[in-house]
Amino acid sequence: MNAPLDLARAHLANMSEEERLKADIARYKTRHVLYPPFFQLLNELPNLEWKKVSFSLDARDCIPKEKGVYAFAIDIGDSKLPVTSYILYIGKAGDLNSQNTLWNRYYDYIKTQRRNDRPRIHEMLNLWKNHLSYYYAVVSNDQSTGELEKTLLNILIPPYNKGDFSAEMSSILRGMNIL
Repeated sequence: MNAPLDLARAHLANMSEEERLKADIARYKTRHVLYPPFFQLLNELPNLEWKKVSFSLDARDCIPKEKGVYAFAIDIGDSKLPVTSYILYIGKAGDLNSQNTLWNRYYDYIKTQRRNDRPRIHEMLNLWKNHLSYYYAVVSNDQSTGELEKTLLNILIPPYNKGDFSAEMSSILRGMNIL
């Protein structure tokens, strides 16, 4: 009896160069949903002072040991193109009852990039390695990072977030096969 992976390897070995190229390009496909009515939720956000670092171990020294919200984005960053950025993931560090920090969460992602303990996030961090930016905004102690995260998620619907949406939004996105 043939093992499934042996069958797959034989199939892959018989693929043409064009088929292999198409398969490789397809790995980078994401599904962005930018729904204009949700942009009105921007009015619910406080003024956030976003800062940006290229995602790398060395950049951790720039990340504050404070609570806040953050986003991973693909940044092509070439002056030959218009400014181009795609938000892939939104998260939070700390909350009203949590002492976690942006600095700690950043290091969690450095570890996830090395080991596959969160498969979707591991994939994101490695597919766009050297093209990812980490945007972060420090949040005051009296603000809920959880509420800010939910609002940002509802506005941007990032393709690598799955379990962090409100129940109502999760239901809609599942019904559309987005989650």
